[in-house]
Amino acid sequence: MDPILNSFAEFASTLSYRDLPANAVKAGKERLLDALGCALGAYDCETATLGRSLAGPAARPELGGRLLGSRELAAADAAAFVNSCMIRDLDFNDTYPGGHPSDSLGAHFAVAPQIGASGERLIAATVVAYEIFIRLQMKAQLREKGWDQGFGISVGAAAGLANLMGLSRDVAQHAIAITAVANMPMRASRAGQLSMWKGAATAYAVRNAVFGVQLAAGGMTGPEAPFSGRHGLTDLISGPIELPPFGTAPENFFIPRAKIKFWPVVYNMQALVWAAIDLRKQVDVEMIESIDVETYWSAWHESGSEPAKWDPTTRETADHSLPYILAWTLRHGLIDHHAFVPEAYLDPSIRPLMNCVTVRIDDAFEKDFPRVVHMRVTAKDHAGKTYQAYVMNPLGHEDNPVSAAELATKFLRLAEPRLGKNRAASALELWQNIDRAANVKPAFDAAVGS
Repeated sequence: MDPILNSFAEFASTLSYRDLPANAVKAGKERLLDALGCALGAYDCETATLGRSLAGPAARPELGGRLLGSRELAAADAAAFVNSCMIRDLDFNDTYPGGHPSDSLGAHFAVAPQIGASGERLIAATVVAYEIFIRLQMKAQLREKGWDQGFGISVGAAAGLANLMGLSRDVAQHAIAITAVANMPMRASRAGQLSMWKGAATAYAVRNAVFGVQLAAGGMTGPEAPFSGRHGLTDLISGPIELPPFGTAPENFFIPRAKIKFWPVVYNMQALVWAAIDLRKQVDVEMIESIDVETYWSAWHESGSEPAKWDPTTRETADHSLPYILAWTLRHGLIDHHAFVPEAYLDPSIRPLMNCVTVRIDDAFEKDFPRVVHMRVTAKDHAGKTYQAYVMNPLGHEDNPVSAAELATKFLRLAEPRLGKNRAASALELWQNIDRAANVKPAFDAAVGS
């Protein structure tokens, strides 16, 4: 017996849209729209382009999946890989400490239009994936032990797909078990100079989850205790964990805690960007002699603890580099895609400002994280005068959420280059009302470039 597996399988096979409180429905709709926008904005990214070049047809029509942003089909696992690469590429999709739950949606986007799913089913499946991923992130602490987010992403994706496809409890259990034991990726994917794999690692996990679900649906059985049993997750890696129980009350749902990004950088640097914007109003960047950043462990560890972050030579490293993000924002007053082209992050003229930056952990900030996010930046000019900017819970945090208008603006900014202004507006309206769709296929068709 494996109580964790049992609870995941039960939740995946029984949750329906009518069980969802308003806060979970709203959060699910927002995150579907946000993920789609991020994907459309990255349609031509290198990882997705490579994935499309390798994506072959399905062995049978019912095993096919939709490639986002087009009408083309491929094998569902390959389509899920491409879709998640697109969602992830810009590092603009939502996040929960330690990972990005919307990475799992590449699988849902591949399968939902092919099976004629309703908007309600897609939302419920999204909630399943998020709730399982976030619970694992909260309690297993895999990131802190050197394991990557792909484990939770793949398990959440498998459970969400089982829900979307209406699989039985037994089949859902086998699908989750197969996926869990076969996908424990190392966090080396996100250490040192970051590679293209940073934006594809979870897509690979999602691809494996789709295949695991297909195997289980075809009759493959999985291990009986992948989480709590001998040589399972708690035995080998995490130690004993007690996950928050599932329920149907608003407080039982954690999906609203998945933070939506306002800036296209790693989430831990969202507050840093706002602090830099504030600091820039106080002092001329050319007058700065030193900059001290006080933050929490995760932000320091991910973005300010390695020499590579002071000399980013890849885009993937640049959007995770605390000194680079701070220096660029101080110079330009914001940060966008222009910061992540080679001529920007390889510019030697920005290195002196980056080298003025030191980073340290504030114990009080660390104690409050992840429920409260703090960032304090103190600059000193050549005359010895100090200037300070402090940010708590930046825009997109659950206690400082983006508005519907702000989310719509983000979607249109990302989607219009691919779809054009009119088609992007049409897609926005359909996805803002996706819960009313008897079949989601027209909403996917609206997200295809002319």
